[in-house]
Amino acid sequence: MTIEGENQEFPMEELSEEQSSHEEVTDKPKKSNWKYIVLGILILLIGTFLWWTRSLPTTPMWVTLPSSPGILIGSENVLSSWKEIRDSEWDESISEALTPGKRKVYQSAVGENSFLHLLMSDYPAICGMYQTEKEGKAIIGVVNLGWKAKLTHNLRFILGKKFILESQVFGDQVLVTSLKRNNHTYGYYFVYNNLLVFTTHQSLAKRSIESIEEGGELTDLSGKSFTEGALFEVWAHPSAVYSLMESYFVEPLVSIKGLGKLLGYQHWVWNKEEKQLKASITTQQKGFSLESVWWMWSGTQSSKELLTVIPKDVTMASQWGLSNKINERRAALKRAGVAPWEVIEQRLKINIAKDFDSWLGDEAAWVKLLPSQLKGKDGEVMLLKTDNPALASEKLRDLNELIEKQTLERFSELKYRGFAIGYLGIEDLLPRIYGEAFDRIKRPYYTVLGNAVAFSNHPLSLKRLIDAKLDNKTIDIDSRTIPKSAMYFWGQGEALYQDLPLWIDQEGLKLMRNKKTLMGSIVNFEGVLSPRSKFNGASFVTFQYGDEKEAQITLEQLKREQTALDEKKISAYLDEKEMPQQKAFMIAAPKVADDNNMIKFK
Repeated sequence: MTIEGENQEFPMEELSEEQSSHEEVTDKPKKSNWKYIVLGILILLIGTFLWWTRSLPTTPMWVTLPSSPGILIGSENVLSSWKEIRDSEWDESISEALTPGKRKVYQSAVGENSFLHLLMSDYPAICGMYQTEKEGKAIIGVVNLGWKAKLTHNLRFILGKKFILESQVFGDQVLVTSLKRNNHTYGYYFVYNNLLVFTTHQSLAKRSIESIEEGGELTDLSGKSFTEGALFEVWAHPSAVYSLMESYFVEPLVSIKGLGKLLGYQHWVWNKEEKQLKASITTQQKGFSLESVWWMWSGTQSSKELLTVIPKDVTMASQWGLSNKINERRAALKRAGVAPWEVIEQRLKINIAKDFDSWLGDEAAWVKLLPSQLKGKDGEVMLLKTDNPALASEKLRDLNELIEKQTLERFSELKYRGFAIGYLGIEDLLPRIYGEAFDRIKRPYYTVLGNAVAFSNHPLSLKRLIDAKLDNKTIDIDSRTIPKSAMYFWGQGEALYQDLPLWIDQEGLKLMRNKKTLMGSIVNFEGVLSPRSKFNGASFVTFQYGDEKEAQITLEQLKREQTALDEKKISAYLDEKEMPQQKAFMIAAPKVADDNNMIKFK
């Protein structure tokens, strides 16, 4: 009975298991159907959302920019670019260069939120700076929010906690909101379709809306797109950049202004390469003006010969090619009514073609020596290449003697370590002969160093070139790559910062006060600028970053070495009279009376 009972129970268990299994089978389709329903709803919602976002009206960022911006800065992905800079070795230097308010925004932890990056990964933005007649500098910033622009009404809730918000309507019912606090207006913003636009001035906001709605004068960049993978991009015309900065200059820098006229519209694509920040440059629109500013620049290939006399350690220097068709250039300038050299020919009864052009080569350079006791322009040198050093020495010595007969010069010739230093007391000699790019030299001391003719406002600057050449402390030319038809420039950030008072006024220096760490971290920089389309793409600028304190120590060491060399006991000959070099250069140094003892022209 027990066995039969057990046998009877077993089938019952099997039946129970079969029923349970059957129930599970019948339940599965119900769950699968529910999943399909949920999935279908999600697909429908996503599809509806995508259809909605694509159906929204969109406006290109570029059309929000009024015409004639001085500088434009843009990024295809603002947060990614910001994060890449934050993760670089320049993070601390950039942070120190910002005002406390901007530093707080820059260091905000919000940008580190990975979810926020996912949500905002497609945020391109541009920022433009303008020079206005009434309001001075004005800035506009535009962010392409896409469909998220519809969420920006929350800005009023957030900004309203810190600012007083006042709104007014411009154009076709565009609401512009101002941000005010303590009777001070911090800026304006408005939303137009997919764009969020900020401006510093109401007039710029109004011009932006007019540009969007009326299709007025748009920037030359209308319809352009970003370069894929770039850290950020800059579009600028050097002349416009100069006008934005001109108010801070101690004096008009005609050479920079002339450079802008020649280069035209520039596009700089910046990328990070280890400890380097590098910009690849192309000229989008050429510009050229037939003036005596940089009119000698041409497409000749550099031989690097001038570099062999430039000290390896300088604040900043530049080298460029000169035209080998100088007679044609002078004739063209004369037809345009520009011939400032003629007054020199008439006064001194000389011939510029025979006395200057005859020995002139096809390169020029400008050098600012390291900060020292040479103040202002006394530490600057202009160089001209010559293929006939003997002829250059002869013509300059003859001119020196001719000028001596008409002025009260204190010395005829200073000889130092085998090189002769002379002085040409003619006001504006070099800019009248070779253009306003040479306007930096007011009292032309000169010497011939091999294939280089050097001019300076102080004989001590020429002494330092002589020392560098004889002591093999000139730059390593093998490490310099200079393409054809280009201006090559290089320098040191810390030295340049110390020399800023030579070029920037007190107001400008106040703005640069926080930039010391940023500039001091630039161990060195170099660049190439080429205006010719044939060599388009060869232009670049590179900043090499390092430790600011180490850069300061290195610079101070170089200055001590230079001072020691200036004080070294070496004989010099002033008008063939031997004396210690310190005394000779002190006597030959420019005096206040020299300004009135020059041949001048009306």
